Amino acid sequence: MALDALFMESKALDRPVLDYAIALEQASQADAVLRLTDRAFGPGRFVKTAERLRENSTPLADLSYVALDGARLIGSVRLWPIFVQAADETRTPIAFLGPIVVDDAYRSHKIGSRLIETAVEAAFAKGLRAVLLVGSRDFFEPLGFVRAQGLTLPGPVDPNRLLIRYAKEGDALSGQVIRVL
Repeated sequence: MALDALFMESKALDRPVLDYAIALEQASQADAVLRLTDRAFGPGRFVKTAERLRENSTPLADLSYVALDGARLIGSVRLWPIFVQAADETRTPIAFLGPIVVDDAYRSHKIGSRLIETAVEAAFAKGLRAVLLVGSRDFFEPLGFVRAQGLTLPGPVDPNRLLIRYAKEGDALSGQVIRVL
């Protein structure tokens, strides 16, 4: 085993094991989720194209999750209803993921990954064809997301950061992404 690998393994063993729970977000937790999101992303998040898909909309209550350490909210992921409108004006409902946020004190414990997996699997179990997001390929590709092709958002976005995960391998959607009001 390489010296770097031994060091990383020893560092991982020094990290405390967390006992946290993943649960559906409750209405009573909405303010805490917003406070955590504001601390993580600040007011700059409101000018991003991703926010255009969320504004004046409501997260999907049965697909939005929180991570809890006892009663303390330590992470959140929300899925939002959106459509992909094809050239023939057919609309396909999918979900828009974000923001994903984990309290700074709890990062590097795979909480974000677990929240994402839980929400995406629930979306697919509900029958949605895909989950779309804007994010880092380095973080999301190991979770099954690929670069989205043929989709247009309601504003500018780096095409390398527009990612999608389909419920069925080989599936593909194209068209304009629009929000649900």
